[in-house]
Amino acid sequence: MVSITFEIIYHTQWGQHLKVVGNIPELGNRDLEDALALEYITDGIWRGTLTLKNLHPSVRYHYVVVGEAGELLDREWGEERCFSEKIVNSGKIYLKENWRSNHHPENIYYKSAFTKVIFKSKNDVFQGREAVYNRILHFQIEVPRVPQNLQVCILGNIKALGNWDIRQPLVLDAKFFPRWERRIELPKRAIIQYKYGFFDPEKKRVVSIEEGENRWFSTYTTQDYDLLLLRDTYIRINIPRWRGAGLAIPVFSIRTQNSFGVGSFTDLRLLIDWAQNTGMQLIQILPINDTSANGTWTDSYPYSSISVFALHPQYLDLSQLKGFQEAVDQDEYREHQRRLNQMSEVDYMEVMTLKLDYARNIFQTQKNNFPKTRAFKNFLDLNGHWLKPYAIFCVLRDKYETPQFRAWEKYNVFTPELIDNFCDRKSPYYSQILFYYYLQFCLDDQLKQVTDYARSKGVVLKGDIAIGIYRNSVDAWTKPHLFNMGMQAGAPPDPFSALGQNWGFPTYRWDVMAENNYTWWKNRLRNLARYFDAMRIDHILGFFRIWQIPFDQIQGVLGYFNPAIPIPAEEFVDRKIPFNYKRFCTPFINDDILNQLFTKDVKKVKNLFFISDAGFYQFKDDFSNQRKVFEYFNKNKRTKSWRDALLQLHAEVLFIDDPDTKEDAYHPRIDFQNTFSFKALDPETQENLNDLYVDYYYRRQDSFWKEQGMIKLPVVKDATEMLICGEDLGMIPDCVPQVMKELEILTLEIQRMSKNPQTEFLQARDIPYLSVCSTSTHDMSPIRAWWQESDRNYLARFYHNELHQTGNPPEVCTSGIAEQIIAQHLHWENMWSIFPIQDLLALNDRLKRKDPMEERINIPADPNHYWRYRMHITIEELMNDTEFNQELKKLLEVSGRSENGK
Repeated sequence: MVSITFEIIYHTQWGQHLKVVGNIPELGNRDLEDALALEYITDGIWRGTLTLKNLHPSVRYHYVVVGEAGELLDREWGEERCFSEKIVNSGKIYLKENWRSNHHPENIYYKSAFTKVIFKSKNDVFQGREAVYNRILHFQIEVPRVPQNLQVCILGNIKALGNWDIRQPLVLDAKFFPRWERRIELPKRAIIQYKYGFFDPEKKRVVSIEEGENRWFSTYTTQDYDLLLLRDTYIRINIPRWRGAGLAIPVFSIRTQNSFGVGSFTDLRLLIDWAQNTGMQLIQILPINDTSANGTWTDSYPYSSISVFALHPQYLDLSQLKGFQEAVDQDEYREHQRRLNQMSEVDYMEVMTLKLDYARNIFQTQKNNFPKTRAFKNFLDLNGHWLKPYAIFCVLRDKYETPQFRAWEKYNVFTPELIDNFCDRKSPYYSQILFYYYLQFCLDDQLKQVTDYARSKGVVLKGDIAIGIYRNSVDAWTKPHLFNMGMQAGAPPDPFSALGQNWGFPTYRWDVMAENNYTWWKNRLRNLARYFDAMRIDHILGFFRIWQIPFDQIQGVLGYFNPAIPIPAEEFVDRKIPFNYKRFCTPFINDDILNQLFTKDVKKVKNLFFISDAGFYQFKDDFSNQRKVFEYFNKNKRTKSWRDALLQLHAEVLFIDDPDTKEDAYHPRIDFQNTFSFKALDPETQENLNDLYVDYYYRRQDSFWKEQGMIKLPVVKDATEMLICGEDLGMIPDCVPQVMKELEILTLEIQRMSKNPQTEFLQARDIPYLSVCSTSTHDMSPIRAWWQESDRNYLARFYHNELHQTGNPPEVCTSGIAEQIIAQHLHWENMWSIFPIQDLLALNDRLKRKDPMEERINIPADPNHYWRYRMHITIEELMNDTEFNQELKKLLEVSGRSENGK
């Protein structure tokens, strides 16, 4: 039998107690009620002992605070603690530990972006063989942030700890970084005082030592123990906050000499080299999941994937595949490559057609051998849960020439039996299934190699996870119960999209997802963590509430937040608002409005689309919602201005029904003050409606939305060790920055989109440390295009107040102005400054694109935008431009954001 004594210091309040909860019966099997209760000793010391009747290969546990009724009050920060079978077999064990605070400023540095990449120990560690001791004193401390070329050490008042001699410390081993540890003989009857420090192996002395009082412990009470394990937390040495820089670029936009009309995963290797050479430590990309739905250029939209797990075949580097030389006509391939690489933009359809044709030819030479390899069998074991349904989906999409599974006859509803029918080796579809296995296996292998390469170079790969799923996707087909298929996700109106946005994605049924503890989300995040150490969450506001648009409408203005607290019918009475359903909730249309919108065509429009109703008008049934109007104009050659005006008339409502409540309840239409309907009301009703509107959007929801965020976002954050960054732009409730700060999720700060209503542009004082600052995003114009298209008065205010320049702003954004803007971002105190590649190239007149308007990646207001931006120069050209690279590196060093500028 093994005896383990737990000791931890925690200062509780009256009525609070500490427990140890773990994965073994003696620690409750993670059941709080049966966990080991600790006894309060004195001065914040809690202690408890358990006896292990059976040996366990690994014991995992954490400390919790409970109330008098046994309810959970607090849980210490971090993953479960653990000790191995080697420690368990040590006999009688004494664990002396420290509580890990949930709000310690060092916690953020335990994310894999730091522990696996940026701070990954490159120093020599203890290489000798430790002596064998009868009784062991084992020191452990986790220190992810260690200055370059230094090592963690201990100085103390005994010989084994150097007797406080800075040239004789106990240097710790970082084999299991960020954990530093060493063992010594457990002294008899001693009070040991010590501190941690940083040791310089070149100078052969301690160069920094902890501040404050000495750490200490007594061995007088541990004489009967075989192992005393001291687990300390948080080294007390003041190190300046870490600040880094990176670049943002979609993979499809990368151009190298080896590209095939589009960037590939292997092209990232050169970009990683360039980032490292210039002192940048992060590369941020857009979503890379497979969007091959319709076989047209509309599939270029990276946020509309047919699987949240599968990778996009366009990123496959064919030339790296086994069998490429034998299966592909090399002269033909090089000619296609030359032609495609000469194009200024991505030709999505031709690239995909050629790549898939070549991939099928290569597959034919490999299909008998690759399924037998250990690498593929491991891949299938790990990913079969999504890979098999994905492959079946692709086969049926090809068979029926549509991703709309509702049209797949007997296959329109997914059943588990389909996996047996399609994926069995005797299936007539097996060869097709195997081809899609092959694509994903090769894509995964190439991306994993790039991930390992980036980590070895100290460059973080940051991915992007879309907030929604495509309506005609594997996920919607196999798990329809998780989604509101009758709704569409989008965004309310903003300065970039006056009518709001409709992304077309079904919204989530969070209540159903909660029933199995959000397993779908966890699996999604864990899959991405195989490739990335940082992750951008697109539209993080969707975890608080999503803008939801009924499927029969088109424009974002006819959406509402979900979840949200609606307005019950009786509240209108209380507020003295003369609510009438027909007047407030159906389109308000009269002769004056029709004459204003249609002028000379008004008679034709009335006859075709409307029914007269006592001086007002109703839409005919064939045009009773926006989708019907939209589909009519798709089939009939009518003027586009008619269509847009009719869509506007459908939005002439003040309130929208809440479909989820049993009683009558409503949501105010966003910006209803701009409607003809609102302007036709009397002043008193307008004032009362305005008060209700402000209360609904800016008061009543905040605590409710905060509760929603605190339920869902911890699941995303804790699913992996990735550094999580949220895209929190737009209409932001007050609770969002509070929750993101609480959960240590980085915010996104854009200079031209101040979140402070008192300032036009982002100010340094408003920027939290835990944030990403960027000059622009893929959804907005890069610096030079923004400068060119902006109002001159607006630009003058930026030029004078933010850049502190005098006179009129130049007509174009010069390289000097670009440098000043980028330097501002670099000198701010935020954790990350990340720049689109277009804005970095704006620093140099030789390298920047001639026409800045060609650098736009996406236009959010255009739902049919073609995502095809591509760098106009190759990464090889960038690598060879020593002058530019030195200038960029110097900018980073001066700001303290490069490795040499720390």
